[in-house]
Amino acid sequence: MATRLASFVSLKQRRLQQGFKLFEFGVVAAVLAIMATILLQRLWFYQDEAEQVAVQQVVANVRAALKIKAAQGKLPGQVADLTILPQQNPLDWLTEKPANYLGELEHPSDLIVTSGNWYFDLGDHSLVYLLNKRSSFGSAQLKRLKFKVKLLRLPKNLVKPTGTTEPDGVAFEQVNG
Repeated sequence: MATRLASFVSLKQRRLQQGFKLFEFGVVAAVLAIMATILLQRLWFYQDEAEQVAVQQVVANVRAALKIKAAQGKLPGQVADLTILPQQNPLDWLTEKPANYLGELEHPSDLIVTSGNWYFDLGDHSLVYLLNKRSSFGSAQLKRLKFKVKLLRLPKNLVKPTGTTEPDGVAFEQVNG
């Protein structure tokens, strides 16, 4: 009878240990699922941030190149014809084009241009970035970021001292979004 009782107790302990193994597995699986969800959310956040920073870097590089172009025209012996700059492809001024630059296209469709790429639209002389992650830039409706070189001029009727020259300039601005 003592052996029967001992075997019954050991059988009960084995079943209890199996139950704990399944429960422990369930807890570990739930913790791993929560951690994977948090990791994926962080990865999506950093992908959005990386896209935003990459676009800002290209825009900053183009703005710097544009300032250099405008300053070169003001050097002694140089003629500053800023009126041709809005017609030119701003990425041609850079020493190195972005890796995701597709080239000069004339009013391309969404089938040609994949998301996350730059192109220069020959039709309206704008530099366009097709968003990879629309949430990166705050608006879910925004699909493209479009930038243009614009001429800046002060109005002619401003009161200014005689003999002062009217400043002209150029800017690289976002025209949508």
